[in-house]
Amino acid sequence: MEKATKHQTAEKTYTWKLTTFEKRGTLWIEWSTNAPFRAQKDKIEVYEKGWPSNPDSNAKKWTWADAKNSPWDTGLLYGADWYCARIAQSAPDGPYVYVEQIITKG
Repeated sequence: MEKATKHQTAEKTYTWKLTTFEKRGTLWIEWSTNAPFRAQKDKIEVYEKGWPSNPDSNAKKWTWADAKNSPWDTGLLYGADWYCARIAQSAPDGPYVYVEQIITKG
């Protein structure tokens, strides 16, 4: 069997950021990335009672993770124990998975 030779590799790392904060008494979420593309069908989701096993279910509030929507006023009263996440489909067109996750503190 012939061995492959002259391997070449290119690698690039991107940063994805998710931030929660209180403004005028409500929960706001801000997100950003330095990637020149979106994650596949990514959404920002807020859950009330923990992380569901299916990230695309039981959200109290959600929005598409388009940069033009950030920051987003969820309209929910700010407080402890909001479970906030960016979710995206695993490729190709697979189920949703968690990308970043935050639990708010009061």
